[in-house]
Amino acid sequence: MVLLPLLVLVVAVVSATVGTPDVRDDRRFISHKDLLVTANRYTDPNVTSYSRMLIDVAGDQLLVGARDNLFRFSLRLDVIERVAWDVPPYLRALCLAKGQTEENCRNYVMVLQSFGNQVYVCGTHGFSPRCTMRQMEDLSSVHRDDDGVAKCPYNPHANMTALMSETGQLFVGSVTDFSGSDSAILRSDITQNSSRILRTVQYNSLLLNDPQFVGSFEHGGFIYFVLREAAVEYMNCGKIVYSRIARVCKNDPGGTYGILRDNWTSFVKARLNCSLPGNYPFYYNEVQGMVYSHDEGVLYATFTTPENSIHGSAICAYNMSAIQAAFEGAFKHQDASGSAWKAQEVTNRDHYECRGTSSSGRHMSLIESSKYQLMDQAVQPLMGRPLHHAELERFSHIAIDIIPTKLHERVHIMYVATDAGRIKKVTVLPRTKETCVIEIWQPEAHPETRIRTLQYVKDTESLYVGTDLALMRIPSNHCGRHLSRSSCLNSMDPYCGWNELQEACTVPPNGDTLAKYWVQNATECPVLTAPVDGGWSAWSEWFKCAQANGQQPMPIGVGEDFAPNTDTCLCRTRSCNNPPPKNGGQGCTGMHIAVTNCTVHGGWTEWSAWSACSQTCGMAVKTRRRTCGNPKPAHGGRVCVGPDRAEIYCSHLPPCPAPKQPPIDGGWGPYGDFGECSAICGGGFRIRRRKCDNPVPQNGGMDCSGCHFDYEVCNTQPCPDVRKAGTWTPWLTVANGTVPNGGYVEKRFRFTCKAPIADSALLKITPKEEVRVCQADGSCQRSIDPNGGHSATGLAGEDGEDGWGEWSSWSPCSASCGGGYQYRTRSCEKLDCVGFNKTKRACNTHPCKGEWGCWTDWTPCSVSCGTGTRSRSRQCLSMAGSVTLENDCEGKSLQYEACEMPSCDSFLGWGEWSEWSACNADNEKSRTRICLLPNTVSSNGELTCQGSDREIRSCSIALNNDVPQPQTAGVTAASVATVAIAILLTLLLCCPLSIIATLQYMKRKQKGLKAIQGSPCYGSYPNQYSSLPTKDVSRHAMVTPVARSPPLLTAADADVVSHPISLQYTDGSHHKPKRQSSFKGPRNDASGSKLANGNGTLVKSINVNGGAIGNNTPKILAKSFNETDTATIKRNSHGPNNIRHARQLEMDEDKY
Repeated sequence: MVLLPLLVLVVAVVSATVGTPDVRDDRRFISHKDLLVTANRYTDPNVTSYSRMLIDVAGDQLLVGARDNLFRFSLRLDVIERVAWDVPPYLRALCLAKGQTEENCRNYVMVLQSFGNQVYVCGTHGFSPRCTMRQMEDLSSVHRDDDGVAKCPYNPHANMTALMSETGQLFVGSVTDFSGSDSAILRSDITQNSSRILRTVQYNSLLLNDPQFVGSFEHGGFIYFVLREAAVEYMNCGKIVYSRIARVCKNDPGGTYGILRDNWTSFVKARLNCSLPGNYPFYYNEVQGMVYSHDEGVLYATFTTPENSIHGSAICAYNMSAIQAAFEGAFKHQDASGSAWKAQEVTNRDHYECRGTSSSGRHMSLIESSKYQLMDQAVQPLMGRPLHHAELERFSHIAIDIIPTKLHERVHIMYVATDAGRIKKVTVLPRTKETCVIEIWQPEAHPETRIRTLQYVKDTESLYVGTDLALMRIPSNHCGRHLSRSSCLNSMDPYCGWNELQEACTVPPNGDTLAKYWVQNATECPVLTAPVDGGWSAWSEWFKCAQANGQQPMPIGVGEDFAPNTDTCLCRTRSCNNPPPKNGGQGCTGMHIAVTNCTVHGGWTEWSAWSACSQTCGMAVKTRRRTCGNPKPAHGGRVCVGPDRAEIYCSHLPPCPAPKQPPIDGGWGPYGDFGECSAICGGGFRIRRRKCDNPVPQNGGMDCSGCHFDYEVCNTQPCPDVRKAGTWTPWLTVANGTVPNGGYVEKRFRFTCKAPIADSALLKITPKEEVRVCQADGSCQRSIDPNGGHSATGLAGEDGEDGWGEWSSWSPCSASCGGGYQYRTRSCEKLDCVGFNKTKRACNTHPCKGEWGCWTDWTPCSVSCGTGTRSRSRQCLSMAGSVTLENDCEGKSLQYEACEMPSCDSFLGWGEWSEWSACNADNEKSRTRICLLPNTVSSNGELTCQGSDREIRSCSIALNNDVPQPQTAGVTAASVATVAIAILLTLLLCCPLSIIATLQYMKRKQKGLKAIQGSPCYGSYPNQYSSLPTKDVSRHAMVTPVARSPPLLTAADADVVSHPISLQYTDGSHHKPKRQSSFKGPRNDASGSKLANGNGTLVKSINVNGGAIGNNTPKILAKSFNETDTATIKRNSHGPNNIRHARQLEMDEDKY
């Protein structure tokens, strides 16, 4: 129920956005091209950010501050003077070293205030603020150069405001430090050299809490500042931004040494409320722009919703009486942090009202100034609501004009800039106070171009607009675009009316709005449903076109390409969209294309000066350019021949140090596929893994956090009942089990286990018995009838079992990888056994992985000085020892690390080192070098030839371990011959022995384990097995095969190793003794002798307790001789109970 209203709201917003019509289809829209018909525009490709304007109506001039430049224009935007104000190269380099961008390290004019016939200008100056006092009629004449800290922000993107009083006091609202964390409202006297500045208390959020200054104005004895800031009174409920109006006295003397020294004592602030009234008012909390009308005493401001919310904007107006009423009310005060804010009356207000206080009351005034700053009541707008509001738009700057009309003496027109790069002309109807949008302008061709400032000049009836790209003067009226009487009157433009004498839409003739022949009906909003006749847009720029074969002019790209000798023309076009015909209006009349001939061949300009080197070290170049613009080729003219750029190498630059690689933290790659489940039923686990290789940690970066594997439950279906039969016990004589002819009855037992899952706790044990009848002569015959019925058929019983014994466990795999086989066998325990006694299955079918070879030695460092890198590599080897693909090995084949060489600064100015001298008597050698550039400063500001010009090193003493031997002067021929014969005989004797030994070694090696590959870097792996004590025993019985007819084999029996055979037991064996776990015990059998096999080893046939006549109690879990477990235990073989090897599971089953 809570989410439904939110969902409806989102759908409504999306629907509104999608359904918004294109503003270019609105008859009130005037494009950039159509504005230029009557507007003036100045632009320079090397100048941006026309952000500060100062109007001098008396001097008929407009002063403009832009990036790196100051301009003086006429009011028609004719350039009178241009002064460059660049950042020195060393300051720009310092700014870049502080981490700022190239764009931010320029000089942006932020303060432009007049003082008499002078102008005070401040700029960011590459994050080193500077201020200058200049002559207004000669901007190049600098009277004074001041430090701009606190008067101008460091960052060109900071919001700030400044105002100059008539007495030469500069009031500023801005950030004052490099980091932008110290915001203040301050006062500085520029007429004196005194450095005393009066400001708000530093880092006190009760006064200013991260403010964004919008504007300021002067009224009476006060200076007012309009700003938005984080509301400190709302902190207990979250975070929100409120709009404020702050006030200080122009004559505020500041505090004393004890309290508020060099701080305001008259600072107060109140909230500006701009909201749509109702039971739940809708607030526009963030003020964006303002303008103050001195004639009316009214403050106009634009407000928006927060940037991350649904966009909406409003215009509110406040008269000075409402502002004064808020400042005369109670204060909002918080007794302690975390407590509620409440209203607090203060009786002594003289220091807040710019009235002096007595010496006795000044101390109390200072205490109250430090305690009370925020007013309790907000400033309410005129009529208690916004003058104008819009949806899905964000207003920024605002300008105001007030004019008389035919029916009213004062009509307000507001010019509002939007974040979409457009300007809306809005009028306020005097009677109803309703607002109407009259026109929508697009001052720049690209709507994303930001509008920096707006200012309306009454004397020229024009709006001056500063953008990032240009400065424009746009006339307030565009009456000429209305060609008919109905279109003129339906536009409801307060500037326009229908002139019956001229039959045209014009402004009031000679400024007389009461002229009878001038008709105006601007009493309501524009009529948008009436027929609108089409109007021509402005002409386009001239473009190249051709005229051939008597056809109409054709622009390039339309039709066929021009032939080399084709005559060319210049064409321009216009469209019928100013306004477009609508609602049945007539179309435009006239030609839509104009043609003229103008062919110009290009010529080169002079070469520019050589540029600076492309870098300050290493290999660098400097360039110079020229352009094909003297004149510029146009409309089919030939282009210039030759290069437009020349380059030469820079010499005498020091070598560059290798850049230090930034650390790269590791990131997890994707998970691989899940492996096999640990159980085939009853619930198990399977694992998937991932690697820290996206990217791999480099240059000291951090390793990945978290696990490299992930578990998942699998095969949760219940296990079916598995039937497993144990081995038979020895035959036992049944008491009272006699039969005729002196015979007796014997029984033996076996146990069958059934379990639905692989848990021994759920086993269901079912005993089974077998009976046989023995005669007095010792012959016995099996019987399935416990009552004495005899049977010797040897066929499977009712439980469906045949004569085979249990399968042995699977043998170890014949290969660790690449595919091998496992085998198991069984023995025939009854007469009739059908089937095979040996089977095999495939195992370890996964491909063999390679292993890394040894690392190579580290390569030399990549640089001779400074910080560089070095590397080493290794090869991936297959199981056979050959080099294979790197993908078969885990890890990287290359490894890098940083290496430190001597600092490059130590080589600046020095020549090459000389060769090392010979060792002297002190066992030392030396070398020298010469300073080529003594007493010279390098490009980075450091002295050359740092370090010593001489280097001394101890000589190394070679140690000789050879034992001197006496030398003979000559050797006889006889001794030489003797040595030669001895060597020959040795070779003839040793070669055959070596060959025989090698062959014997290879034969033994082939009998051992095959293809056991170890690491190419290490000799062997540690032994993982420990042998338990064993002893040799003879087989108790031997299985002798009895020939039978083999059954027919089918395709399903292809993996059977041996032919089907039947087995029987015979005593006596001469086979090799088998290693078996030792078992010693003193117990004798029933006859009093030792164990039947004659030794101390317990085997199946004697695995019984002593009894009278063999009536022994069977050992239930006894194993046969062939099922004896190995006497070897693997180290560290313990593991999770639910992840057990298949071999271990089969061994567990054999216990039952």
